Amino acid sequence: MRGITIWLWVALAGAVLQIVALFGPDFYFAEGERKDAWFGIPHASDLILLSAIVAVGMFVLMALGRNPLRGRGMGLVVGVVGLLATLQLVYRMLVPPFGGAIPSDAGIIGGGCLYYCSPSQAAPADLLFGIWLAFLGCLAVTVGGFVYAYSRAAQQAPARPWVAQAQGGMSPWLGLAALGAVGQFVFGYTFFTFFTTPGDNGGEVNWSGWLPTPHTSSLVLLMSVLTVGLVVLAARGRSPLGPAALGVTVAVLGLISTYRIFYRIVSSPFGNSGSEIGVAAYLSLLAAILIVVAGLVHAIMQRGTAGAAAPGRVT
Repeated sequence: MRGITIWLWVALAGAVLQIVALFGPDFYFAEGERKDAWFGIPHASDLILLSAIVAVGMFVLMALGRNPLRGRGMGLVVGVVGLLATLQLVYRMLVPPFGGAIPSDAGIIGGGCLYYCSPSQAAPADLLFGIWLAFLGCLAVTVGGFVYAYSRAAQQAPARPWVAQAQGGMSPWLGLAALGAVGQFVFGYTFFTFFTTPGDNGGEVNWSGWLPTPHTSSLVLLMSVLTVGLVVLAARGRSPLGPAALGVTVAVLGLISTYRIFYRIVSSPFGNSGSEIGVAAYLSLLAAILIVVAGLVHAIMQRGTAGAAAPGRVT
């Protein structure tokens, strides 16, 4: 526990509050019903959960003396992610995701404020205990992370990343995995068409996967970032995993993305409204499959590497 200060404990306590708020008390009372966070404000709840995971993960790494960044960097990561979650949550406190009159020329996809609109267009809702608890947790994570980052303890905490003793370096298969990681998100969740639905006034509405499938889009984005991050570390000779284990890990990340993308292709969030699946959805799925195949081939080719299972070293 050396190097753990009161501000890291504050951030950890905030992370606990965030998790309790997400899966415990409701956030809103609107339209005659109590509404929770997970399905009520999906992108915001994903960001709050990410903030909690980052805060807990950084705390554990610091406690174990395995922090991949210097103390200041660790604190800034916690603080920045906590700040993003706080800002998103404040927006959702001002603009509840229910009802709302969207002008026809507003250029906002969807029929209400489930996505994004101005406070004047949002339907009224009562803020319940859960959302205030989440707000308190976000503030604690943000303040704890930033204050620790600029403390003397953080300045004196060196980076001690875990680096595997056996390094396989970069390979064409890892390059393909990184390419697939970029492709699965770009094709499925940016400006390409994942779904096409009938318009309210005739015609068609083209959707990327970002708004209609928020939890899936957030998960695919996370898998893409993790995959590219592991490939970059491997290319720099700083991978935390041995060559074969790295390939298997990349394949598992791709498999998670593959499952979620395939699920949303066969189970449209629009139900039986006659939505069509765009070509980009299948390209996103193929990119995710590419990650799986590339990771497995890399693992098989590196399986015989001497020392692949050797213990790691701390630098």
